[in-house]
Amino acid sequence: MTSNRAVVLTLVLGACATGSAAAQNAAPDSGFSTVDRIVAVVGDIPISATRVDEEVNVRRQQGTEVPTDPDELARFRREVLDAIIEQEVLIQAALRDTAVSVSEQDLQQAVEDGLREIRTQFTTELDYSRELRNVGFDSPEDYRLWYTEQKRRELLQERLISVLHDRGDIRPVSPTEAELREYFEETKPRHPKRPPTVSFRQIVVAVEADSAAWDAARVLADSVYQLVSDAPDDFPLLARRFSDDPGSKEQGGDLGYFRRGLMVPEFDAVAFRMRPGQISPPVRTPFGYHIIKVERVEPAEIQASHILIAPEFTDDDIARTRKIAEAVAQQLLDGAPFDSLSRVFHDRLEQSLVEDQPRDQLPQAYRDALAGAEPDDVVGPVQIESPPGRPPKFAVLVIEEVREAGEYSFEDLRERLRGNLSQEKAFRRYIDRLKERTYIDVRL
Repeated sequence: MTSNRAVVLTLVLGACATGSAAAQNAAPDSGFSTVDRIVAVVGDIPISATRVDEEVNVRRQQGTEVPTDPDELARFRREVLDAIIEQEVLIQAALRDTAVSVSEQDLQQAVEDGLREIRTQFTTELDYSRELRNVGFDSPEDYRLWYTEQKRRELLQERLISVLHDRGDIRPVSPTEAELREYFEETKPRHPKRPPTVSFRQIVVAVEADSAAWDAARVLADSVYQLVSDAPDDFPLLARRFSDDPGSKEQGGDLGYFRRGLMVPEFDAVAFRMRPGQISPPVRTPFGYHIIKVERVEPAEIQASHILIAPEFTDDDIARTRKIAEAVAQQLLDGAPFDSLSRVFHDRLEQSLVEDQPRDQLPQAYRDALAGAEPDDVVGPVQIESPPGRPPKFAVLVIEEVREAGEYSFEDLRERLRGNLSQEKAFRRYIDRLKERTYIDVRL
């Protein structure tokens, strides 16, 4: 095998060479003699010059500029060798740690997922096999064996780091302000671009059914509750027949396990007082009437099922709600206090303040309504589509801030930088301790 294997390694890292020309262009410029030699020993593991060449080519394929000046190239190779040494130190630590393991099932799943992604880069199996031969592999099976070993080493490092964090062996180290700013400048080329964002407050007006619809829902809920009380084992069957919750209906009303606070307060207040097997009378929430059955109770969560009987909404109900939202928008334009209107009209199930939200992550109705909007503009009503079986809602927006795409500032990234750098400093401290306890002989 040749050191051109580094080209295929870049496939794993997402910088796939797509043809034989790419492989030829990536031929190693080692600077070493054709006879391979040992450039370092870590523990009892030798590191060859070829391995350093492979890593140099990986970095070249990923876009790193490899120096051509002999002195600078020598320094660059030493940096690469240092990185390989640290990786080897980690692998050896993982192999010594009895809490770190990689099951064959996990390994093979990771290999299959990785190879499947790589394989999609090629149109035919013939192209795939030809490219592997171009970069030094005899066959796809030969490449699989090599890739499996690389993936095993990668998973060992991931598991080790996870175990170290769980045990508290790696503890964050707080960086100084100067270190944060230096880190910001050093990592600036890797910072993502800031997308166009918008911040706004909103009042979301939900459609309310009239009292007759609620009365009809209550009558039906009482009837279903009687059926369930007479035949508790038929709860799943009755849920499939009567429930208006599309998310759980076909599962017999099963909501799975959930913690307090996930459901609306009225639902939680009843469900978390119940015993396993108990069935509640109809409980009214903004969604309708719920008949709740608790299946299991754990210390911090419960498993429950429900049957939802929702009131029927008419076109008149929707039209009336739109007019209410239009009136809210007009009052905001006339200078009425946002907070006062929000207390009266805002649906408490919806978010009121949306900050620094990327525009392309907003629902299409919001994106359309916000086109050309400026700070302090009142926008809407915007019709928000609801899940199947539920009426739409209407949002009135007050624009707080509009930011176009651009570079992130230091303040934008401060907390993210602090977290990353504190982890890096902690990890660096751990690596240094490992290296002090490991035999390392550098011969480059």
